[in-house]
Amino acid sequence: RQGSVPATDPPRSMLRVLQHYLPIRTALLYFGELAILTIVIGAGMSQHLWEMLGGLRTDEYPRIRVALGELGLEAEGAFWLCILSGFAISLICQVAIGFNQLYEFSISNSRYERAARFVESAGAGIALSLLVVGLSHVWGLGRVLNFPGLGLTQKLQGLVGSLVTGFSLLYFWRIAYHALMRSMNLNQRVLVIGSRGPAHEITNLVLEHPEAGFDLVGMVPEPAPDARDARRRREGDDPVEAPGHVETSASRELVLDGVKILEDVVNRGAAMSSAESERSLLNLARSMKIDMLVVALEDRRRLLPIRELLACRLGGVDVREREDLFEQITGKIAVAAMRPSYLIFNEGFRRHFWADLMKRTVDVTVSLLILAIFFPVMILTAIVIKLDSPGPALFKQERVGQDGKPFTVMKFRSMRADAEKLTGPVWSSEDDPRITKIGRFVRKTRLDELPQLFNILAGSMSIVGPRPERQHFVDELGRRIPYYNQRHIVKPGLTGWAQINYPYGNTVEDSLHKLQYDLFYIKNHSVLFDLSILFSTIKTVLLRQGT
Repeated sequence: RQGSVPATDPPRSMLRVLQHYLPIRTALLYFGELAILTIVIGAGMSQHLWEMLGGLRTDEYPRIRVALGELGLEAEGAFWLCILSGFAISLICQVAIGFNQLYEFSISNSRYERAARFVESAGAGIALSLLVVGLSHVWGLGRVLNFPGLGLTQKLQGLVGSLVTGFSLLYFWRIAYHALMRSMNLNQRVLVIGSRGPAHEITNLVLEHPEAGFDLVGMVPEPAPDARDARRRREGDDPVEAPGHVETSASRELVLDGVKILEDVVNRGAAMSSAESERSLLNLARSMKIDMLVVALEDRRRLLPIRELLACRLGGVDVREREDLFEQITGKIAVAAMRPSYLIFNEGFRRHFWADLMKRTVDVTVSLLILAIFFPVMILTAIVIKLDSPGPALFKQERVGQDGKPFTVMKFRSMRADAEKLTGPVWSSEDDPRITKIGRFVRKTRLDELPQLFNILAGSMSIVGPRPERQHFVDELGRRIPYYNQRHIVKPGLTGWAQINYPYGNTVEDSLHKLQYDLFYIKNHSVLFDLSILFSTIKTVLLRQGT
């Protein structure tokens, strides 16, 4: 069996940004809107400087000159500060747009959803921008975010006008953009090598996610397994396949008729010349204008056409393992990828001193900021919990941390004080009868998690990471799920990639799905990835999603 080879080049429909794939059409939409907003806001909020830059004198000139002199700026410097401030305001507005999921292509492409959510985004973006500019003026942050030469009232009035114009242009830009995307085909043409369980699984996954930017052309049939091959697979170390390899009518229709490339390679052997063998698959890929070959064979040790795939790769056709494509589409590690060769030789899973130091710096900074803002709320929450039910306000419990070391996690108590007196350690459920009335509210709003900020400051947790579990469950899941303990490579987190992508669950199968997300995070973790997860968590809490 061949080891996993890391994919190095993103497909033409995707961009690779800090080890993460970003669809080109999403990138064009985002950066196009950023440019439009920056130009409109920068131009609208720097009009008072245009005549100065042109060397003309106006009635406002002396007043503006005095205002710029207080900041130590000339007209040209003030103009560029307006542009940079317009860029910052544009990013703030795009946060509001992102909160309304308008960068999700399926939602943005819907005419009704786009119109309804755009109005909400515009209102939130304008309100948030006015608040930030007002606070910047009051706090004297003139060199950070400012439109020099304007008073506070003029700034706010000009900003409202610029943002209304900007959001109006964005709406028409979106209409034109989606019309352009429908007329262009940026999708990548994919041919799947294989036609049984694993091939149907990846095929159905691609069909279910058209926003990923792939067009499935077909599936190359593979020879049927005989009893000896089946026994060899059972006794070997091939990865255990995920349950649910369902062959659907849509995937069956993609199986190519009359293509016997793999049968020729396996059955004819030496009778087929090396050059003829290498050209067969490459010629097929070129004739069908294939951009990517995805290897999804059930028995790779016997059927993997190494020479043919190498010829395709050297001939300009991208070659991927199905696990790699699965990871790219879903944002989690495939069950079939949980084997030593993939985890050892694949890219990612890196640890660097400077990256760890930066992560720790972000953890401390964000924790102190959240504590400064929410400490009064935490005091009030503790009081309400004490009044609602007998027992302490804080709940302390031993959990498994980085490298398997135990630590004591702190949370606001959301259950009865004697919740496990009769049952012992058990998973909690979404509608657990042990949860108190106030506990249900603090869980829904995530207020119960706030005391973990002290765990983060103490160094036993991080802002972002896998959810910390109890030793009892770690031992049980470690016996039943391969590589489960690999999630302890990093510190557990207050929030995480699994928490924002997978609903609340309390079964072994749920833990397996969460492990896939946790391993994806560990493989690709970075400071910007952490900030993205933190942003998604805030959005989830504010929109009252999840548990």
